[in-house]
Amino acid sequence: MVQPQNNRQGSQSEGDLLRFVEDLKRQWMSTIDALVDPLMIVNKDYTIRKANLAMAKMGGVDVKHLVGRKCHEVFGGRSSPCVGCTMQKGTNSPEATTFNLEQVRDARFYEVTSQPLFNSAGDLDGIVQVYRDRTDAKKMQEQLAQQDKLASIGLLAGGVAHEINNPLGGILIFSQMLLRELDKASPHYADVVEIEAATQRCKAIVESLLDFARQNPGAGRKDKDEKINLVDAIRTAMRFGRVSIQKGGTVDLQEDFEEVQHPLICDRNRIIQLFLNLIQNAIQAMPDGGTLIVRARSQRDAPGKTFGVYEVEDTGIGIPPEHLKRIFDPFFTTKDPGEGTGLGLALCYGIVQDLGGTMTVESTINVGTRFTIQLPLTQVDEMAKPA
Repeated sequence: MVQPQNNRQGSQSEGDLLRFVEDLKRQWMSTIDALVDPLMIVNKDYTIRKANLAMAKMGGVDVKHLVGRKCHEVFGGRSSPCVGCTMQKGTNSPEATTFNLEQVRDARFYEVTSQPLFNSAGDLDGIVQVYRDRTDAKKMQEQLAQQDKLASIGLLAGGVAHEINNPLGGILIFSQMLLRELDKASPHYADVVEIEAATQRCKAIVESLLDFARQNPGAGRKDKDEKINLVDAIRTAMRFGRVSIQKGGTVDLQEDFEEVQHPLICDRNRIIQLFLNLIQNAIQAMPDGGTLIVRARSQRDAPGKTFGVYEVEDTGIGIPPEHLKRIFDPFFTTKDPGEGTGLGLALCYGIVQDLGGTMTVESTINVGTRFTIQLPLTQVDEMAKPA
């Protein structure tokens, strides 16, 4: 029996329409799968309806296994909505909204665009969520901001050096002349010695400021390098630190050093500056008293390299987790205005890096903080000799 012409045409039209819809679907899925940014379409209750391959890769599962799960479960491994998520607030407006998610997934910084979808009746039909990783861009912005600050410090340091070093030089020369003329039995001899020492300290402060403003923190210091025993320099820093303890009260400063040489060719004053800064910070972190331990040990790594490992650990108030990643940034400080510049730990970090070492910090609120420094030592054969 011959099929009517109009029926054949209707079946053909339906088949063409289905193929057209299927092609559109494949094109749409190929388009969102080609996006490098993770994308999801979710319901208002955070349930995933669709997702692209980038989101599946982030979740570590097949894309089919994402459907029906919660977006915060897949993205942040959480049982509740991510902290900072404002998706719900933008569901009544056709405009896209943007919010940031930080410290939700692997300490990364994400910029999230949330676009509501409405059906023909004007009812909410879903929400498109696009996650853009802005971690590197944020770091670059912070680095540019720090470079601007360093440029300003460089200009300031140059002016300070010019205006202060000249009178300091005069004070230093005249105090040294007085020391040659005065008898050591004179009641004024000790005062002149203190004037000379204070002038030297002022010059060192100006030099540290200039050194911090340089692109290469070690520039201009090689002529001051000498072979030292780091343990001796650390003990000198501890002697200065005990003066702060006498003013502050009940901090028990202890040492735990192995009795071997820790040889390093460097500027001894920089090592003293490094550890004195850490010791003073630890003392300030224990306003009600506590225990401060400074440790030094050596370790050998293949092939034949020797490192010194140094710890400054206190039982103070600790550092909040949100501040840990910023404490080495220049000008970052949690102290009250006028009590800190935010340069101390930045200078310490710069000194360690310039010496080819590493510096890390661990802290727990109301338990304490431990700074760990690892420095490559010179002349491995000296390690066997007693200090």
